[in-house]
Amino acid sequence: MPMAATIWNVNTASTGDLAIEHPIFSSLPADQQVFLALKHQELHLTYQQMRMLVEQAADLALWLERPLSELWNESIADRLQGKQRAKAIVDAVLEKVNDIRQSETDYSTFPTQEILPRKPIHVMETDTHDRILGRCPCPVSGEKTRCCNLKTLDAVRQCAFACSYCSIQSFYHGDQVIFSSNLNQCLQQLEIDGSTWHIGTGQSSDSLLWGDDHGVLSALADFARTHPGIALELKTKSARTDWIGQVDIPRNVIATWSLNAPTIIEKEEHLTATLQQRLQAARKAADSGLLVGFHLHPMVYFKGWREEYAQVVQAICSLFKPEEVAMVSLGTLTFTKPVLRKLRSSGLHSRILEMELVETAGKYSYPVPVKQEMFSLAYGGFPAQWRLENGPFFYLCMELPQLWEPVFYRSYVDNASFEAAMHTAYLGKIERQRTKS
Repeated sequence: MPMAATIWNVNTASTGDLAIEHPIFSSLPADQQVFLALKHQELHLTYQQMRMLVEQAADLALWLERPLSELWNESIADRLQGKQRAKAIVDAVLEKVNDIRQSETDYSTFPTQEILPRKPIHVMETDTHDRILGRCPCPVSGEKTRCCNLKTLDAVRQCAFACSYCSIQSFYHGDQVIFSSNLNQCLQQLEIDGSTWHIGTGQSSDSLLWGDDHGVLSALADFARTHPGIALELKTKSARTDWIGQVDIPRNVIATWSLNAPTIIEKEEHLTATLQQRLQAARKAADSGLLVGFHLHPMVYFKGWREEYAQVVQAICSLFKPEEVAMVSLGTLTFTKPVLRKLRSSGLHSRILEMELVETAGKYSYPVPVKQEMFSLAYGGFPAQWRLENGPFFYLCMELPQLWEPVFYRSYVDNASFEAAMHTAYLGKIERQRTKS
């Protein structure tokens, strides 16, 4: 009864302290802040208990699921006192949230978000000494995940798409998309050594969304032409094709499309092209003589995933010949702690974190059995002729070595042997494509 007064007192006296201790706390709905502050006061919850509760409350709010306060049940601990009582209550609510995580995510009850496009675009003179060539941040120390040693090229910085799971937004601040007005000069000054053969431009932005705006593709084409021994990969979720026929693209450039189930594109990959639009754009690129590739990444464990990902594979096989496709990669959601914090404090409604978060190799992802089931279904959908020598190179992106054998019936003893196999496959494809031209 005096509940309203009690809550008011808690709200004014305690929520500020909790927001300092737990930065995500301030992003919670106001009623959940008050509820947790009250329970913190009543049960004398520890720092770790509050941290876990705040994270779960933030996730439930982003998922548009029932709030933490409605999952709370103190009657299970009626006979307990003190720390044991608090632990029993907290464990019970965490178990309820975990049950939600372990189930296939249901998007049928989740509305499609209205996301406004990013508008500010700023062309900036880049210092020619800026480091624009780096390496993919996916590897961790040692060889806990199988890594292909991809080099990354920051031709454009920041993306105009708004995928809920994307880490690019954690690299850069604000919505400005940064182009370099002297990209050609920067590329000419790059020193490419013998270890650099596979370069991708999709780490800092979408590679083809911009077409040849500000001369981006022309500069990259000149760079690839100057270095015929490299494979320059341009990865996209766009449907832009006006650059085809306008820019002379050498055959060592591979245009690749990230594909996903239609439900995930609609609900989580905001502002991107539809699956059909991406495939049609890829078909135009292949018709122009370019090698193309596909990344089924990130695969998401949701209700209907089996049917939808099987349809994606069928669509690829019906539109393309295996010799036209350089690679097909499979991968799933993988998060670092900073990205998790950013997603939880973003306020953007999303069910992308409605998953069982298992720590592996310093990052958080699905349990291995879930991954193996998803990857096996996707790979198993490709006909036998796609797995022959002239077909695409299939690989797992940022995944554990022990997943390769159950999925592909092959594996690599270390990263160097994986990279060597990819190198042979890619450059062999490029050479055959040059011969056909």
